[in-house]
Amino acid sequence: MTEPNAFSSPAVPQTWMGRLGKARLPLWVALAAVVILLVVLGWQYIAMNRADARLTAERQTLSSQFQADRSALVTELKAKVDANADETKRQFGIALAWAVRGEMIRNNLDQIDQFFNEIVKLPHTDRVLLADSTGKVRVSTDRRYLGVELSTLVPVEATLPDEVAVRAGPDETKLLVIPVMGLNSRIGTVVVSYRQPDVLVGN
Repeated sequence: MTEPNAFSSPAVPQTWMGRLGKARLPLWVALAAVVILLVVLGWQYIAMNRADARLTAERQTLSSQFQADRSALVTELKAKVDANADETKRQFGIALAWAVRGEMIRNNLDQIDQFFNEIVKLPHTDRVLLADSTGKVRVSTDRRYLGVELSTLVPVEATLPDEVAVRAGPDETKLLVIPVMGLNSRIGTVVVSYRQPDVLVGN
């Protein structure tokens, strides 16, 4: 019987980790682990896509709401600016009516022509004309319209009221229609054609 050698190394007991490292896992266990890993990764991918889609939808909703609010605000501001501009034009028209009335009573059409030539120099002003009580154009900054019937240039309904008014004209223009009143009747009509500047965009 062989005696144990005092110099031989004692047997080292294997731990459970060591045995696990040497053990071979069945194939189905490895496949199951792969499937579980794929399921977890797939679920995370789907969750991330859903989160991205939700964020995109929220951004689009906020952007649409912002654009709608901005459009409503711009529309409201333009309406207020236009209303103020129209009122300013009406006040100007009242003053011009008195000036033209005095010159018409004196039959001083040359002075009226000088008035109009200064007015047409104002920004965004296209033309200024005066028609007499018969509706014939007597004074105009555009000489082509002298002697023409006012009804061929301006809608008749725009000239009927006996008060200064701003009317819509052709090609996005506006018409400042100014009745010139005598003591008992209307002796003429001034029409100023101009374009309303859009102050919100600076033109």
